[in-house]
Amino acid sequence: MKKGLKIVLGVVGVIYLAIAIVAIVCLLKKNSFGYPQFGDKTLFVVEEDSKGTDFKKGDLVILTKPKNEDVKLEDKVFFYDTEFKKNTINFGKVNNREVINESEVTFTVAGKSFSSEYLVGKLDGSKKYSTIGSILNLLISKWGFFLIIIVPFFIIFMIELFAIYTEIKYGKKKNN
Repeated sequence: MKKGLKIVLGVVGVIYLAIAIVAIVCLLKKNSFGYPQFGDKTLFVVEEDSKGTDFKKGDLVILTKPKNEDVKLEDKVFFYDTEFKKNTINFGKVNNREVINESEVTFTVAGKSFSSEYLVGKLDGSKKYSTIGSILNLLISKWGFFLIIIVPFFIIFMIELFAIYTEIKYGKKKNN
């Protein structure tokens, strides 16, 4: 019975540790717009059901930044919108494309123009994972990270300190 309980607790502990590591890595890998980014891949959690796509609130969308020459007129793209000093990711169809130089292109989506550095990804290159985004959002929010990751680790740490203290104070002495 005790051996089975130890195995179950060990498996739960490993899963919990993996979740904590994922949350920490996502927090450490946030880009200047506040979204987790790994190379050319950006993690985006859908905040509300979006029109023109099959994305629902809470979906995790992995967006891959395309090369500038791969974005054509009428492509549906995701881009950073920094309006009102709040960084969000918006979605729309490219209405205009203006090449500035070899590395810079300006796109116009729904009357808004933005530089290619604000381009996050194309709809046809995105991958969607339902409801995982809500969990990720909770884990990397300030209060969620504190309550789900920090508090349990602190409790476990205190329990271990207490166990060490009781072992030192009341432990059996060896007879020589």
